[in-house]
Amino acid sequence: MMPHRMNGQLSDRPLAELIREISAKSQSGRLSLERERIRVAAYFFKGHFVYAACNVRTLRLREYLQKAALLSAEQLARFDERVSDFDLARKLCAENSLTPEIVKQVQSKQVSDVLRLALLWTDGVWEFDQRAQLDEIVDLKVDLDSLLSEAETRTHERRTSAKVADEPQTSAYTDVSQDDVNAFLERLRVADSHYEVLGVESTAAAAELKSAYYDLARRYHPDRFRRTEPELLTRLESAFARITQAYDTLREDDLRANYNAKLQARRKAQKIADATAKPATPTPDQTAPPDAKPTAPVIPAAARAADDFKEGLAALEQGQRKLATGLFASAARLAPKEARYRAYYGQMLASQENTRRAAEAELQAAIKLDPGNADYRVMLAQLFRDLGFAIRAKGEAERAVAADPNNGKARDLLRELKGV
Repeated sequence: MMPHRMNGQLSDRPLAELIREISAKSQSGRLSLERERIRVAAYFFKGHFVYAACNVRTLRLREYLQKAALLSAEQLARFDERVSDFDLARKLCAENSLTPEIVKQVQSKQVSDVLRLALLWTDGVWEFDQRAQLDEIVDLKVDLDSLLSEAETRTHERRTSAKVADEPQTSAYTDVSQDDVNAFLERLRVADSHYEVLGVESTAAAAELKSAYYDLARRYHPDRFRRTEPELLTRLESAFARITQAYDTLREDDLRANYNAKLQARRKAQKIADATAKPATPTPDQTAPPDAKPTAPVIPAAARAADDFKEGLAALEQGQRKLATGLFASAARLAPKEARYRAYYGQMLASQENTRRAAEAELQAAIKLDPGNADYRVMLAQLFRDLGFAIRAKGEAERAVAADPNNGKARDLLRELKGV
């Protein structure tokens, strides 16, 4: 029989395995998970999963109501942000702002995403407490089997990728010269689509996508280059983040269909722009020979940066922090004068102890580009706090409040720092 309280590491026992054990033993209680300051609590009753909550703001009910366009930020502003999701749901139903059925649908999506996030974690700590029970009566529609199957598929693929990345250097796949690496990085730099990133045609079947992904993993996975210079390693990590994002998108039929639609729309817009542009008259020495191949249109760096940034936000919301860091790094490199890109990249660097010094440079650059943005100053103040620079942290928090007196994060951080 399982003890009242158990704990361990997710690296030893993945969440999917824990859930299946709780279900098999018909246990009730709370499974608490924590990774990089993100906490998730999953509740079970007689082996059945009933609810999950997370301390990430984007996974709160009010955020989901806004994303679903059911209520605006102004309509939700009258409710204190400290109100629990259950209380918020009750208040909205009581005043007939939403029906109980609609709230239930939104909560089901929210809870599924919380669990999906935690199922992606490969490290962190867990604790199961049979005495902790959920005080609310919940009846949400969550397809747990699908979530577990999805997580186990991803876990298997990650292990396979890691296995091929750790093959001995005598393998034919590891015979990669510096010229090969440079050519690989250049190819990804100019890649215009996920298909070009993987080096496949747009009609490629699932098996071909998988083969291309694992071939790239065998040759260019960052784990193979840990002893190389830091700059090259960073470029490879960013490049492989794009490869992972491309594969994750194209291997799912619905995601691939949505991506293809966006890609087609982008190319159509490019054709319209090309057709309406006034061509310059070439001089004789500029005229291309009759048999010259047409040059493919080059996507502006700003557009590529915007795409990387959006994909980075999506990856971050799903808990894929390494992928998000690579995408934010790419966006910041492509558009170094865009404050948002520098700030988010800096924030990701700040979350790792060994990259906090580099984080300061990115956040300072973001503030220089947009000195009135209180959120960027909050990020920098938090970094100073984590580095142990209390005076600098307090000064930056004060400047954040001065820039935006209504910024709740800035006020809370300043109160915290004054209390230290």
